[in-house]
Formats: sequence, structure tokens, C-alpha cells
Amino acid sequence: MIPGAPISFGGTEYTVPPINLRIDFAFKEQIKTICKPEGEVEFTDYVDAASAILFALLQRNYPDMTRDQFNDIVDLPMLKPVMSGMLHISGYVARPLAQTAEVQGPPPSQPEPSSSDSSTPQPDGSPTTS
Repeated sequence: MIPGAPISFGGTEYTVPPINLRIDFAFKEQIKTICKPEGEVEFTDYVDAASAILFALLQRNYPDMTRDQFNDIVDLPMLKPVMSGMLHISGYVARPLAQTAEVQGPPPSQPEPSSSDSSTPQPDGSPTTS
């Protein structure tokens, strides 16, 4: 048994191993799909890619598992959290859920200190003190 994350599917605990090089090379496009920020990939495309990867991962420890058995034990609501965990333990960098752009402008301008120098002429229309 290859060490991995213990996950309960259909009331039975399975050990899901991390992504190895064989799966990384064979599922490059699917991995790219599931690593995209949420909203940039159709849900059905995500499900297809994630389920293909997860099935391949489970087959590392459960080679006799059929695709029909896999489809029966994996519920859709668990697919994203399970795949997020698998990417994490496999060393993939976490991606933001949505792209954000931070725009930072220059720091707010500070008023120039007033001078008590009376030799500098005041601009036209400026109040004068006596």
C-alpha cells in the first residue's frame, strides 16, 4: 500500500496516494484544468478532469477497482476538497479561487507645511494677517 491521505468514500476508508510522475505526465491537461481559478473552468470539465485523476490515484492502491465502482463511491460535493488535498500533498502550489488585481497608487499627498516667512509673497487672493 502506497502511503497517502485516508479518505472515506461510500462509508469505506481508502488511502489515496499523492500524484506521481506517471500520473503527472499522463494527466497534464487534466491537472491544468483543475488548477485553474474557480470560474475559469466549466463545472463539467472540472468533474471530468478531477475524476480521471482521482480514479488513477486510487488505482495505485486499488488496482482491481473499476470505473463503475469508483463512480458509485465518489460524491460530487467531495470531489473539489479531495482534489485540493491531493494537489497539496503532491506539492502543487495552491491557486486563488478568483483572480484579483491589487492596484496601489502613490501615497496620499501631504499638505506642504506653511511657512511663517513673511518675505515670501502670498499668492493673489490669499488672506493676510496683521
